[in-house]
This record gives sequence, structure tokens and C-alpha cells, in this order.
Amino acid sequence: MTFDPRSLLFVPSNRPERFAKAVASGTDAVILDLEDSVGVSQKAASRDNLPAGAELAAEAGVPVYVRVNPVDTKWHDEDLAAAAAIGALGVIVPKCEDPSVVAEVESRLRAAESSPDALEIVLIVETALGILAAERLARPGSRTRRICFGAYDFALDMGVRVETSGPLLAQVRAQVALAAKAAGIQPIDTAFADVRDPEGMRRQTGEALAMGYSGKFAIHPDQVAIVNDVLSPGAGEIDVARRVVDAFREAERQGIAAITVDDKLVDYPIALRSEAVLARAEQFGLLPR
Repeated sequence: MTFDPRSLLFVPSNRPERFAKAVASGTDAVILDLEDSVGVSQKAASRDNLPAGAELAAEAGVPVYVRVNPVDTKWHDEDLAAAAAIGALGVIVPKCEDPSVVAEVESRLRAAESSPDALEIVLIVETALGILAAERLARPGSRTRRICFGAYDFALDMGVRVETSGPLLAQVRAQVALAAKAAGIQPIDTAFADVRDPEGMRRQTGEALAMGYSGKFAIHPDQVAIVNDVLSPGAGEIDVARRVVDAFREAERQGIAAITVDDKLVDYPIALRSEAVLARAEQFGLLPR
């Protein structure tokens, strides 16, 4: 079954005392961060902490990603090697703008891995150039599984404030989701900075869902439950989807491809959407026994 995480929780790799709480948060994946949350003087030491975080996650059955430093930094190659050494599911590459650089990361990963094609690549687009290149960035190689929007670096690049740039951010968030869907990979939405505003987090996650996102970054364990709730099908949605799928399959056996369920039209697109709801629910153990 395809792994498409709802929540991906960042934890700074220079704060190993936070690893256990992150792993126990209920997140679908932990991101051991070597980039923005780690100061220059702690880059190497933070890399040394990765095995401890990976061990805790493995014991709990939680997949691990490593956010590496950008390709043009002196830490990048060693970050890739460290991610490969701990058996991470993949590397998250920030500030992506050039598809040729993604191909270069693939090449460097091949050199770092003990087995071929072991790590997936997750791209973050967070500059104007990256947004304009999102469709091309999503396509260059078989390792690219997800593409993510980073609102705060994008706002910095544009010289605007996240809090007052709703129309612009809505446009580019949708653009990233479209690029991901066109390439057949998962779109991951930006983090929400105010960890004391759960309603704002819920609202932004709902917006992401409406744009086609199926995953979202979290920066605090308290945000994980909100993301998982909003990006999971609810009990009512699952019930309707099951009835739609059962009724449509019976109709198909009779050569019928348009029926009504609960006084609503059901044809192939709606039936397929219902099947996707059930598959998503099954992935996260939400189907009633």
C-alpha cells in the first residue's frame, strides 16, 4: 500500500531530548532536521545525533526523514551520507529551484547508499523561482515521492508577510498541489508557525485539504492530532463511501454505470473517489471492524 503520511513532524536534531516526545506524538513520520532549526556551529554535532533519533523511531514503527542542508552548502554531502547510514525513508531537500540539482542529489545518494534507490527524495519549494519550476521539479526522477510548499521562506523571498498575503499564498499553494498531482506524487502543505493557535492550525489544514493536499508539516507535537484529524476521512464520510462503493459495484455487475445513493448521482468519478476514501481510511486503520 502506498505510504502517504498525513502529518510530518519536525524535530531539531540538535535537541535529542525532544526525540522521544516527537516519536510518541502520533505523527505519521518524524523529520530529523539538520537545516533551519540548527545553528551553523551545531551542524556536525546534530548529524551525530541522528542514529539515536532513528533508533527511537524504529522501535515505535515511525518512519524517519532527514531534512538536509541545501545542495550548495558545505554540509549537504555529509548530511546525505548520514541519512543513508541511519536507514531513513528519505531526505527532504530545501529551497529547490532547479531540476538539474534534483538529478544531482539522486547521483549523490547513489554514492552514499549501501543498496540502490533506498532513499526517496522530498522537495521543498519555497522561493519564487522554485514555485515557477514546481511542475518540472516534480518530474525528474523516480525517487521524487513528494513535493512541499514552504510558506515562510517564500514570503521572505517575495518581501511579504505570511499573515497579510492570503491571496498570493493561496495561489502558490494551489500551484504546488497541481504540480504534485500532475506528476503523480504527494503534495505536502507548509508548516503553521503559531503553535498556540490550534484553531488557526485546523483552519489552515482544512484549506490545504480543499486544495488537494494530503499531508502537512507540523512543528510541535500538539499540532499532530489536528493534522491527522483533518486529513483523515471521518466516520460519516467512510460510511457513505462504503455504501457508494457497494451499490456501484452491484450496479456494474448489471451493466449500469449511473445510480443514485442518498438521492445523489453516483457515476464512475464519484465511485472512484469513494474507493480512494476507503483506501485512505484503511491505510490509517480507520475502517470499522
